[in-house]
Amino acid sequence: MALNAEPARPHHPEIRALRQELAQASNSQIMRIVATVDAMISRGTADQLVAPLRQRLIELRPPRPLRFARLLFHPLDPLIVPATRWRLGHHAIPRTVVAPMADHVRRAMGEAGATIEAAIAGHTDAETDLIAGLGPSVWPAAALILGDGAIPAVWDSTGLGDATFQPIATVVSTLLGQAVAIDALCVGTANGLLPPRAEAIGKVLTEVAATNGKALPMLVMLIFARLPRAATLLMEFQAGPHGAAVQVATDQAADLLLRQLYEANGIEIRIATGSLADCGGTVQGITTLLRSLETANAKSPRREKLRAVRDRLDAGCKARFASSLQDDLLMPLRDLSGSPDTAAISALETTARSLRVLETEGRTLGSGATYDLLLEKAAAALESGAMQLVLSPADQARLVEIIAGSEAALHVLESRS
Repeated sequence: MALNAEPARPHHPEIRALRQELAQASNSQIMRIVATVDAMISRGTADQLVAPLRQRLIELRPPRPLRFARLLFHPLDPLIVPATRWRLGHHAIPRTVVAPMADHVRRAMGEAGATIEAAIAGHTDAETDLIAGLGPSVWPAAALILGDGAIPAVWDSTGLGDATFQPIATVVSTLLGQAVAIDALCVGTANGLLPPRAEAIGKVLTEVAATNGKALPMLVMLIFARLPRAATLLMEFQAGPHGAAVQVATDQAADLLLRQLYEANGIEIRIATGSLADCGGTVQGITTLLRSLETANAKSPRREKLRAVRDRLDAGCKARFASSLQDDLLMPLRDLSGSPDTAAISALETTARSLRVLETEGRTLGSGATYDLLLEKAAAALESGAMQLVLSPADQARLVEIIAGSEAALHVLESRS
């Protein structure tokens, strides 16, 4: 499956045929294709070919080279949408503006931009500590550059007119200007484990409301995405002269978020994306957010959408639990032979614990019987005679204890004594 970065007509028969072939590609083929495209200096048509695969890339989440554009727009990633789904006035950022704006900022930063590029060379967007460390050197500077009104030289490549630059750039500038503060909020909550400080949230909201009220709904969306426990504060925010504006923006953001979760497989993608170890936390964040949005004064359409999203979340949790139980625990167990090493056993124990975390969160949505049935299946496999042939009594007992509890583990030890 060859990719060519040279310009070509998007509706050329060969391009259409290649897109159809890409749509049928396996996960491993997609990973190789994306790696090839990422390595190109001039991507051209190759980028257009990869575009239809973005949904599957979200689910696979392969590490991508940490280019300047990815670093720059990292704080705004939840707001980026395909250009075909964007309209002026929508609370989103069209994907086609990312590269031109990033190029404009990098050039304007001069030596500082070149230093940043050198620092990220050879790294990937999975290195979040690196992004957090370099971001404060980029985001505030980019906010000033994009706020000066100069249209990037390559803006024509966005497919948008010059008149769209200013509204988009102003919002992006405002949000990037708060990126460091939002990062600090997340650090202060231990990445969502602790409740956020109301005064810190209020400071960010008030600053944006005072400088660019049009960016408020998008700011709230970013806070929803990274700090679900802040939703209650946002729904009740009434501080200062901007309280009413924040309430309107929060209402708009809540409706947008529910639409994102319900439409285009938003729930399923969030649950399928990332590791099993992260999945329980993702589900907890969504349920916390849904609970916060279901206020006493929520109107009937929102309540109906909340119920629909919760049902989708319930189904998605069960599906991920069942598939991960089979693919990540039971199948590796069946493949064990001889005396498995410590690393293999440790990996199985980690998987078992992650499954129980996901099960705990899933039960809050009302599907206890399903999890009981699946856990019984897993426990039976772990207690089988086949496992006695490859697992030591201690290893078998630990796995059984994680999945089925201490009494079942004691039974295993007694049967093998």
